Amino acid sequence: MNVRTKVNSSHLVRLAIIGFACIGVMFWSLYDGLVGWPNQQLRAAEFIQFTEENKALDPKDIADKWKVYAAEKGWPTENPGEPKSEFDIFGQFVMAGVTGLIGLFFLVQLIVWRGRWIESNDDTITSNRGHEFQLEHIVELDKKKWNKKGIAYIKFQSDNGSGRLALDDCNYERTSTQEILRHIEANIDLSKLVNGKPEPPLESEGEAVSADETA
Repeated sequence: MNVRTKVNSSHLVRLAIIGFACIGVMFWSLYDGLVGWPNQQLRAAEFIQFTEENKALDPKDIADKWKVYAAEKGWPTENPGEPKSEFDIFGQFVMAGVTGLIGLFFLVQLIVWRGRWIESNDDTITSNRGHEFQLEHIVELDKKKWNKKGIAYIKFQSDNGSGRLALDDCNYERTSTQEILRHIEANIDLSKLVNGKPEPPLESEGEAVSADETA
């Protein structure tokens, strides 16, 4: 038996969406902090002064006169509202820093996860990350998170060292990952399986057809 499971493309898409979305928010926040909100401060201060100078006028007339005044300066003609504070502007730089780091983390994860695989043959498990061990070297198969999250941890120990490998049927292709898990369970002492039970046997093709016809 030779089965290789590769990273699920949907996992890579999720990493890319989150990463690029956060980077987008970072640039938006930087623009607001450097350009947008300082300009709003200027317009808002000017509007307050403009309103004070024209307080004898009706509010509607003030608004109309402001539109003309703002248009002459090339500004948006709506009421700019209260001026942004220095704290507000500083907050945009904080937001840019936080979202930038988060975005960078997810984009790095995207690069790291691309091309990952886990493979099993008759008696060996290997992966692109350098794992290589015989099934007889498995000391524990932990299925505590399998039912809820689809994650099983393989602990192994051999003359070349020890380690842990995660089988994850969400981040890796589900069918082939489950095939590898079943193959491992069929070829190790089940006393090594903890926090769960072996996977039930697959229905044969004939049984599946019969069930469909009955339905």
